[in-house]
Amino acid sequence: MKQIITVIALLAGSSAYADGFVCTNVDGDLKIKVFNHVQPEVGTRTGAIMIVSDPTISHGRKTIATFNDASLLQNEGASYMSKVDLRFSNSNRSGESVGGSKLGNLKEIILDVDFLYGDNLQDGDITEGTAILVRRSGSTLYHDMECVRYLKD
Repeated sequence: MKQIITVIALLAGSSAYADGFVCTNVDGDLKIKVFNHVQPEVGTRTGAIMIVSDPTISHGRKTIATFNDASLLQNEGASYMSKVDLRFSNSNRSGESVGGSKLGNLKEIILDVDFLYGDNLQDGDITEGTAILVRRSGSTLYHDMECVRYLKD
């Protein structure tokens, strides 16, 4: 019985990959990481978390917001969209600057990575992306991003 469980665990574990992207803008003051679920029952190409940070801020305060709730983070392929909702504790640092705007003034953060599933982009390979920050007023800020593929088995 132990052998059967071990084989099932190995087969199930071998098909799950951690994948996503770590993207940084040219100025180096905006970093967005996105990672997908690895559980097949959830969908391995479904966004699990978006982490927005400012690498120029002192250690321990770099992460400004995280979005991991299915109602706040959605994706279609490698295009990820998060709704900024200040009621959630992991995204309520409204006074922090995110790419030229205060988090509290943002309605959505969109990361569009130049990638299609099926492309032969390996772990550590670089591709381009765009971060689109949609303000509550309706105006938008665009940031060219350099994205590094994260792929682990």
